[in-house]
Amino acid sequence: MSEIVISVKNLTKKYANNKGVFGVNLSVHKGEIHGFLGPNGAGKTTTIRHLLGMQKSINKGNCFIDGVNCWNDSKIVNTFTGYVPGEIVFPNGGNGWTFIKQMAKFKSLRKLDYARDLVKRFKLDAKVKIKAMSKGMKQKLAIIIAFMNKPKVLILDEPTSGLDPLMQIEFDKLLLEARDGGATILISSHIFSEVEKVCDRATIIKDGKIIETLNISEILHSENKTYKFEFFDNETMNEAYKYLTLNKLNVNTSKASEKQLSVSFNDSKTNNFLKIIQYFKILYLKEIKNTLEKQFAKYYDDTDFNEQSTNENEQA
Repeated sequence: MSEIVISVKNLTKKYANNKGVFGVNLSVHKGEIHGFLGPNGAGKTTTIRHLLGMQKSINKGNCFIDGVNCWNDSKIVNTFTGYVPGEIVFPNGGNGWTFIKQMAKFKSLRKLDYARDLVKRFKLDAKVKIKAMSKGMKQKLAIIIAFMNKPKVLILDEPTSGLDPLMQIEFDKLLLEARDGGATILISSHIFSEVEKVCDRATIIKDGKIIETLNISEILHSENKTYKFEFFDNETMNEAYKYLTLNKLNVNTSKASEKQLSVSFNDSKTNNFLKIIQYFKILYLKEIKNTLEKQFAKYYDDTDFNEQSTNENEQA
């Protein structure tokens, strides 16, 4: 078992409206990119703010980053932790470069070579006044500031909000480079594809409570297979249904069409499936890939979640 760098233990913070976080336990291992999944109001940002020592009034629990107490020694934590907030607010005075230099002094960063590289990489016009920057430009600036001193821990709250698709790809590359360089990363998101591409594991939070922690690779390369297919006529479909069921394959009929079936089974039964299905005339056959979104949907009515993802993409 690798070293745990980010540790949230039994964190409970109740608000007057019955919102908050309740007994949250979260562990992020050294050199891991760990996704934190849930729609707005689930408790992601509340947990992150406690990790960074921004909120210290709790009912019970504690938080540590690299063994340092996040509340008692938040100033120490901030020296080696990069942070992108969910809601970015910069002072209006000065331009991007002015603010980068100010934050470099705060981080005790003497050389700005890497910051300059990031400015070019994300195509940020850092000479623009901050008050005149668009949401996307401010997002880029926040990312540059978080990464410019190559911190060993990164906590990122919806970091790709406002980025266009090309910059999202560039950001994913940056995340993987940081991980390969030894950084430990916690990234809050509600974009499933983003989490699948870059994260090693992901934790789902619902109504302030941790539901499950998932291994992304195991989900995407699951031994459980599902196929959807359609026959030319109902008679053939019924015959196939009978034989598939007799061979103990999990078969479901489609509500959309009387001629469609979906079949689920473990890899060990693949040969049985292929032997049976070859005797029937099929209009089409398609494998339904296992995804993080499907795992998430087990615990959530994902309507609101999908709407948020759509809105993010439209803003980008």
